[in-house]
Amino acid sequence: MLDTTMIQTRGFKNTPGGFELRLRLPYYRGLWAGLIEGVTVTVDGETFAPEDAHWTIGELRGPLREIAASESARWPVDVAAVIGLRRDQPLSIGFHDVAAELAIQMSYIPEELQPTLWTEQRRLVVSR
Repeated sequence: MLDTTMIQTRGFKNTPGGFELRLRLPYYRGLWAGLIEGVTVTVDGETFAPEDAHWTIGELRGPLREIAASESARWPVDVAAVIGLRRDQPLSIGFHDVAAELAIQMSYIPEELQPTLWTEQRRLVVSR
């Protein structure tokens, strides 16, 4: 089950060579992957660029540019995307201030008003 917030409380953890967090699509319906421009993640003031993110959306895995190249790739509204980011040192055990800025295109919004930015900040915990 997904939290109602974009940044999910579950799934924030260290991984070999970095960490990952889960994001819920804040849009009210699914979205073609080609309309996702990227996500900028900040943890305790350290910012990770959109091109550094490794995405997992269901069975789709890889850099966003590769996922978005598929004409059939979608981000369903009921599936959390797992965002993996490389980091030399693991995050410390305990609380972290996490922010995410998700940029997406919406097909019915004029191009000059794009992208639509969804931002959120949460305090998450790494437990191991």
